[in-house]
Amino acid sequence: MTNKAKIYAVIALVAVLGAGYGVYQLLGNKAPRGGANADVASVTNFDQCVEAGFAIMESYPEQCRTSDGRIFVNEKPPTQSELDKAEQAIRTFMGEPNLELQYTGQNNHPSNFAVLSNVKQNDGGFTADNPREWDRPVYIFQQTDYINDRCEIYQYQVTQKTNQVVEIGIVYPIERNATTPGNCPGNGSLETPLKTKTEIEQIAFAYFGRDPEHTKFMLRSDIQLQYISSKPGAVNPAANEWQWEDKNVSLPDGLTGDPWQHPIARIIISSGGKLIYYLNTTDLFQN
Repeated sequence: MTNKAKIYAVIALVAVLGAGYGVYQLLGNKAPRGGANADVASVTNFDQCVEAGFAIMESYPEQCRTSDGRIFVNEKPPTQSELDKAEQAIRTFMGEPNLELQYTGQNNHPSNFAVLSNVKQNDGGFTADNPREWDRPVYIFQQTDYINDRCEIYQYQVTQKTNQVVEIGIVYPIERNATTPGNCPGNGSLETPLKTKTEIEQIAFAYFGRDPEHTKFMLRSDIQLQYISSKPGAVNPAANEWQWEDKNVSLPDGLTGDPWQHPIARIIISSGGKLIYYLNTTDLFQN
């Protein structure tokens, strides 16, 4: 190689190294997404957490965790398609294809079940944390028709992740003040006309039959059925409860189910064959 060629080669090498160093400086001075140089303190919601590059957790709804341990949930309002699917699940479970429903909101977990951590007993009860990664968000609906002319309606809670009807209870309608005279259509009864124990049992099991995916565990030989009467020994007790509990399934260590430690299915039917309460937590023990 001639001296002139050597000079050109050195110049080319210096140019390449210089360009590489410039790129390194340009990239190196940019704070890495979600890294130590990210402004963690400025993150106050889910969108900001994602924009800062922090990890999105595998959960439903989506959750984002910052480097200082805070968790933000993607709390966007449900789409009409999501609500339609939840309503269809309710109508199927109730066996009423034309059931009129009103969406009233959502919650991080059903009314009568939550997953807790750091549970500590004290004189007044206990204190605990609600680990956000174990939230079990539900859509909440109320039906528009009264039950037997009573000033009460059914409230339904449907899991957002799987569209499971997880809880049904009787409540006062949100738009009506039940204590004001004239606001209630009547004083109907859930207990009459009386039905036989066999008829009541058939009504109860028909509900479970309309959700086979979340009730099939009840068929296992190791799951014991428990019948609970509101008045033991009575021929027609006002309330009849059937309950199943799967003690083979538990939450991970450090977590507590409130109030149930294992998946449970409960249904309560009145002496008149009306649904009083339903709860099925089988889907809530899986993360």
